[in-house]
Amino acid sequence: MDDRPEFRRRSGGDADVTSDDRDRPVLLLGASGFLGPALRDAFGAERAVATHFSHPGRESLFFDARRTRVSDFAAALPAKPTAAVILLGITDIEHCARDPGLCAEVNVRGIIRVIDEARALGIMPVFVSSDGVFDGSRSYWSEDDEPSPILTYGRHKVQVERHLLSLPLPWIIVRLPKLISPEPNPRCFVTGWITGLGRSERILCATDQYFTPAAAPDAARAIAQLVHAGAHGLYHLGGPERLSRRALLEAVLGEYRKFTEPVAQIVECSLRDIQLLEARPLDTSLRSDRFKADLGAPFRSACETAQAAVRSYFAAQTLGK
Repeated sequence: MDDRPEFRRRSGGDADVTSDDRDRPVLLLGASGFLGPALRDAFGAERAVATHFSHPGRESLFFDARRTRVSDFAAALPAKPTAAVILLGITDIEHCARDPGLCAEVNVRGIIRVIDEARALGIMPVFVSSDGVFDGSRSYWSEDDEPSPILTYGRHKVQVERHLLSLPLPWIIVRLPKLISPEPNPRCFVTGWITGLGRSERILCATDQYFTPAAAPDAARAIAQLVHAGAHGLYHLGGPERLSRRALLEAVLGEYRKFTEPVAQIVECSLRDIQLLEARPLDTSLRSDRFKADLGAPFRSACETAQAAVRSYFAAQTLGK
């Protein structure tokens, strides 16, 4: 474990967390996206206070990263939150590339404002960052590697990270990989593959893009564990398996064929063949040794998660008949 101050963890794990800490609310700011419901489950619905901007969720409250005052928001709660998990932001990579100034209003200035307000109130910020802070020029990026973003979205994440790194503890930064769902989810690209395989269409799949995908429930549980354990600093939460996008699709195909034969045509390509406003990093695989050393909580492999999604899909199909 790196002994620099920004990577230290309070000794004693759960012993540092009082029962009062565990009873206090946790803010999930911007929880209407893919990870939000899993975080709500991980922290417990009775403790999690979820917010949305444009897509109201289950019992979520409105929050605008550019305007809503954290003090006003927190004052309406029965107790001061112990932490604020910050999922706020415009996450569409093409949108960020097309309009970087507008997106920076939310992704950088808005989030930094929220962080500073939360800290002034004694609420620990937990900033959810991305493997997109790396340029993809090699494999297995660690927390000690210098960020080198080639995406506007990644540069926005790095600006917020650097702001936190300049501040005294406590705070947490978690860099997440591509997240996938073990259940059918319209926001998950694996679900998109599963539904697409049953149609007469072409599925374009890059063979040269590598990553360490993680199941959304596993990533959410890890974030909750870090908060509960009194951890501070920067953590990677990548899955245990580095593989290509094409290899992950092959795992889906193998499980899919146990139920029926695919109809779609798989078209292999290079990631560079896909026309995008900004070239995507080719390898954003994460080394997550720090989290494993501190908490040792296992993640499911990406292939296992994808295969579970196939089984869940067909189980739902059977129930629907």
